[in-house]
Amino acid sequence: MKLRILHRTEYRYALPVRNNTNELRVTPLTNLRQKLGLHLVRVLPAVRMRRYPDLYRNSVHLFEIEEPHKELVIDVSSVVETLATPVSAIPTDIPLAAVRAEDVIESFQPYLQSDGPVQVTPEIWRAAVDVEQERRDVFSTILGLMEYVHATSKYTPGATHIGTTTPEFFADRRGVCQDYAHLLLSLARAIALPARYVCGYVYDAKRGDVIGSHASHAWCEFWVPGYGWLGVDPTNKRLINEAYVASAVGRDYRDATPVSGTYWGSGDREMRVTVHVESK
Repeated sequence: MKLRILHRTEYRYALPVRNNTNELRVTPLTNLRQKLGLHLVRVLPAVRMRRYPDLYRNSVHLFEIEEPHKELVIDVSSVVETLATPVSAIPTDIPLAAVRAEDVIESFQPYLQSDGPVQVTPEIWRAAVDVEQERRDVFSTILGLMEYVHATSKYTPGATHIGTTTPEFFADRRGVCQDYAHLLLSLARAIALPARYVCGYVYDAKRGDVIGSHASHAWCEFWVPGYGWLGVDPTNKRLINEAYVASAVGRDYRDATPVSGTYWGSGDREMRVTVHVESK
């Protein structure tokens, strides 16, 4: 499937700001299931950007606007060709002990830690163990955790904020795709399943069939021995397919934030994000 993605981020400042430094992680990844074609990043006010890969091999654009300004617009246009997830190739008989071997724990240590917004509490650990006890292999356990998050949570925009932690979301169960993904990561790390956060986009062919398609979307990837990274979307309770485009990965949202930065200035700030994904 060939997808065209338009992602616009607009900032309006009540008073002029300066030294506005930003990092962008908005470049779709190139890997076994997706290939980046045309890609253009434009910033107004015009500024020179520096590009580099971060620790998780995400492509980062860095820029700083020194002069005073009251508006910042970031336009990103991408064309990506995606492939279907090879479901038939997913091993369904890998025992849980395989992901708890010393070499796996050493290789995937960053994706096993309780840290920042992804925290493991006794209550979250208990929920994860209850799901694990009903499963016998890695794949079915992943599906069980995903189904648990989907069944016990309610998609409610505005109920949480960017800094909401998994214990806070677990107590209320109302939030958005970021909260769903963080809780799934927390459950996975509670029982030592290597898993990472993914930020990207999803194409909704039926315009209303996929939750979270109107903005940047979030899901998770689990490491499955003999297969690689397997993506699952707890918000929509499905395996990742050719409608999904990943732009950044990491331990949690902090590592994959599309736009992050700082500036000098005071007064109110208004932010607006517009995402449009279409099939070519």
